[in-house]
Amino acid sequence: MDSQSYQPYPDDDGQSSQSILGQLSQFGQNASNNIQKSFSDMSTQGWLRLIMVVCTYLLIRPHIIKYSTKHAVKKLEEQDVKDKKFAEDQVAKMSPNDLRGLGAVEEEDVDADEGADGSKANWGSKARVRQRKTLRKILEAEEQRRYEEESDEDIRDLLE
Repeated sequence: MDSQSYQPYPDDDGQSSQSILGQLSQFGQNASNNIQKSFSDMSTQGWLRLIMVVCTYLLIRPHIIKYSTKHAVKKLEEQDVKDKKFAEDQVAKMSPNDLRGLGAVEEEDVDADEGADGSKANWGSKARVRQRKTLRKILEAEEQRRYEEESDEDIRDLLE
């Protein structure tokens, strides 16, 4: 190589001198030139190949879409059958006591104190459950009282 070797992007700072916009412009020009050249230099055999590929694609595409749609519908139906069978099996596993409510499982702890900050007293799990049940009963009683007040007001309004 000669002493003045070609350095495409040197800059005083060592950064590229072309901006991203300039690079994108260059890529676009290259793609445009390549596409133009491929169509202008194409032989008769090349044109025939291109036409055959495009026509084959246009003829086969609807069949491929139809097949893939049928296949997807079949898979969905199979999944629905499996889901229904699983649901029936789950219902069949219930005991008569579960249906009567005698063997009912207690509600899961939805108000769990997983992020407790430690400043409160550490209660046992039974105490927390008792506290939650008490709070629920109080809330239900308050809700019932409000409902009765509203119904009393409605009756008064109707009597007037």
